[in-house]
Amino acid sequence: MGEIEDILLTVADPEVSARFYAGLLGCRPVVTRPDRALFKLSSGRALGLMRRSGEGGSVCEIDFPMDGAAAVDQAHIDWWDRGARILTPPHDLGCGRSFVAGDPDGHRLRVFAAT
Repeated sequence: MGEIEDILLTVADPEVSARFYAGLLGCRPVVTRPDRALFKLSSGRALGLMRRSGEGGSVCEIDFPMDGAAAVDQAHIDWWDRGARILTPPHDLGCGRSFVAGDPDGHRLRVFAAT
């Protein structure tokens, strides 16, 4: 079995979510349609946002690794300024430093630096 390459999130409104992720990621989606948006990331992976059918949907967590605790704290400031909803402020863990933000659909975005 190979590695997982892409991330697909189901969202209520792909346009709203695309604006949110464009602000956080600092890039524009390469595909925008009423039912989907697609970002190509510098890692070569893709982040897809697909309109969810019906109510509800599962919530996912995406991890954003950083190089050191100072980078986590700076990302927290940047994300706060860009309108991210902070669920857990920066804090030290036994294995590093982390904070958690939420996207418009409740998906969890964990920023962390391992020690």
